[in-house]
Amino acid sequence: MNKKVITILLITVFLASGLLLAATVNLKFLHRWTQEPDRSFFEEVVKEYEALNPNVKIDIQTVSNDAFKEKIKVMLGTAEAPDVFFTWPGEFTNRFIRAGNVLDITPYMLEDGSMFHYYGSQLIPFVYEGALYGLPYRLDGKVFVYNKEIFAQAGIDSAPQTLDEFMEDLEKLAALGMKPIAFGNERPWAVSHYIAALNQKSVPEEIWEIDTDPAIGTWTDPGYVKALEIYEDLVPYFNNFTNALKHDQARVAFMQGQHAMMYLEIVEIPEIERDGPAGFIDKIGVFPFPATDGPGNQSYLVGYPEGFVVSSKTKHPEEAVDFLKFLTGKEMGRLELEMLGWFNGIKNLVSPDEVKPIVFETTQLILDSEKMVNWLDSSLHAKIWSVYSVELQKLTDLVTTPQKAMDAVIKIATEVRSEF
Repeated sequence: MNKKVITILLITVFLASGLLLAATVNLKFLHRWTQEPDRSFFEEVVKEYEALNPNVKIDIQTVSNDAFKEKIKVMLGTAEAPDVFFTWPGEFTNRFIRAGNVLDITPYMLEDGSMFHYYGSQLIPFVYEGALYGLPYRLDGKVFVYNKEIFAQAGIDSAPQTLDEFMEDLEKLAALGMKPIAFGNERPWAVSHYIAALNQKSVPEEIWEIDTDPAIGTWTDPGYVKALEIYEDLVPYFNNFTNALKHDQARVAFMQGQHAMMYLEIVEIPEIERDGPAGFIDKIGVFPFPATDGPGNQSYLVGYPEGFVVSSKTKHPEEAVDFLKFLTGKEMGRLELEMLGWFNGIKNLVSPDEVKPIVFETTQLILDSEKMVNWLDSSLHAKIWSVYSVELQKLTDLVTTPQKAMDAVIKIATEVRSEF
């Protein structure tokens, strides 16, 4: 073989190698689940996607839940920004959208009609100023999960519907010699779920929707104080040292029968089945936060889907959006349900006989809810939540009053409004 032929062959090989390298798409994918079996689920999703798309390589990155909220704010401003990343819809995400860090995926979803594969109610939280920015990964809502056997011991034969009935039941349960409600508030996102429900029930809807907008919110409606007064009445029924106890620790105590109930996320029910005593899952029932006599709509459910978005800085928007659709689509949704027990936002994912009755029942509470109320910590401006959360922990320790707590919130809300 002469030198000319060898040279042509080498050039051909180098060109082919260059084309292969150019065709390879590298994506960074960030989520907040560092534990099993969640970690393995995401690894399986990436493995299956890469098998279907050999030109795409996905680097999985994880940051634990409590560190995630600060970490993502830093990462989005650097060259290390992920292409696809987890988020909580609401103000937590909206600030990134306003900063131009999140991709508008509306045209991608309309192009192939995939927009209509999802429940509309579960897409709405990811809409900002008429555009869609994310997709739901798992549905979630907040309910009281209770031990039917302990309720029966206290002579309670049905779940409470109203706040008055709830308070009467708490007295009956306390008479058994226990603190009826398991509650761990070391991280105050936990108390935010209580206050989200109580604010929504105690304040007219049009007012609390305005107040969650940091540019115009005032937080002066007297219903907010009323909400905290109701919460204050519940505090004596919580376990001791609430602010020193982790949420997971409180859940273990509930599963051990030390408490009669716990205000839990629906996505925690599969975890109770995995981690609780044998047969415990069959002893529990659920009920939404009881109705009050406040001016808010009493039928709303606290909770929002969690999801993923695409960075506006991605060099590969087509591939990033395609992976997002795959992650939140029907095939991976069924795998998610199988491995983790969670529903995503895809319509008609399974039939009722494919899952445990309580899992299907609680998921239907979400889908049947007239409206979902976002988690308080995710819906507020960061500066407002930083003050609100401290005041709520102080109220949980009964070292402040509802009025003083809201005075502090009003003050910081005034400061934040001036920034806009």
